[in-house]
Amino acid sequence: MTTAIRTWRVLGAALIIAALVANVVRHLHLGDFAFFDTLGYFSQQSNILAAILLLVVVGYTGRPRPLWLEYARASVTMYLVIVTVVFWTLLGGFEPGDPYRWSTLTMHGISCVILLADWLLEGPRKMHPIRRAWVVLPYAVVWIAVAIVRGATDGWIPYPFMDPKDGYAPVVIVVGGIVVVGLAIGAVLFRLTRWRVVTAL
Repeated sequence: MTTAIRTWRVLGAALIIAALVANVVRHLHLGDFAFFDTLGYFSQQSNILAAILLLVVVGYTGRPRPLWLEYARASVTMYLVIVTVVFWTLLGGFEPGDPYRWSTLTMHGISCVILLADWLLEGPRKMHPIRRAWVVLPYAVVWIAVAIVRGATDGWIPYPFMDPKDGYAPVVIVVGGIVVVGLAIGAVLFRLTRWRVVTAL
């Protein structure tokens, strides 16, 4: 079983990396690649973190993992759930004629499934206390703060719902709602160990 899980993690990381590279190639081809813009999206950063995390966890397959690593796994899994839900609801899914649909689908759906499955297959040995669910939020909150500052200074607006053209109140409401949902997802992930289909190693 440990060999299968290691293989799953390596292949999952490889697929995510391939999708990230394809996205960069797309922007280079379109002539609109800008490092801090293209890689500034929360979806891009979440997938980068997911690929790194999967490769790190390979070395801990079948072994006890430090608490920080389990918190990181829960955090990145939450990020990808949010990315997937927001993409298919608030952002409307695929762009018409998108020639890189496989890359888009990987970063806004498949990577989420990979991280969720990984958490369920070999999650923490015991449930984390709900009172610590907040640990999934800091990175996302910092990203939101940076994005808002960038929007106010250099005009970069990563997502339509973060555009303050109608004032910051709508932005705060939508983003605040997403943060609350993210916290709830983190709490659920902390409890999902109850239903893990493979006994923790």
